[in-house]
Amino acid sequence: MKKYIEKVKRMVRIFPGRQEGQSKEEYARQRVLLGMKYGAFLLAAFAVLRGVLVVAGESMTVSSSVDGRELPIYCVERDEKKIALSFDAAWGNERLMEE
Repeated sequence: MKKYIEKVKRMVRIFPGRQEGQSKEEYARQRVLLGMKYGAFLLAAFAVLRGVLVVAGESMTVSSSVDGRELPIYCVERDEKKIALSFDAAWGNERLMEE
C-alpha cells in the first residue's frame, strides 16, 4: 500500500520538489504560500459555484413562445403540491372594456 501511495504522490505533485541549494525554511515558506493560493482559489470557486446553484434554483422561469409571442403556461407537472398565482398581460388589450 505504501508503494502505491508513493507512486500516486509522484504522479500527482501539487507542490514542487525542493530545489538544489534551497534551504528548508525557504522551501517551507514556498509551500505555505502555494497552499494559501490553492486554498483561496478553492474558496472562491466554491463561493461562485454555491452562488450559481442558489440563484439558479430560486429563479427558474418557465415560459412558452409561439411565433415569437409569449404565452402563459397553465400547468406544469411537479412532484410537490404547490399553487402559483400569476397575472399575465401577454394576451394584449383587445379584450379590455372601453369606457
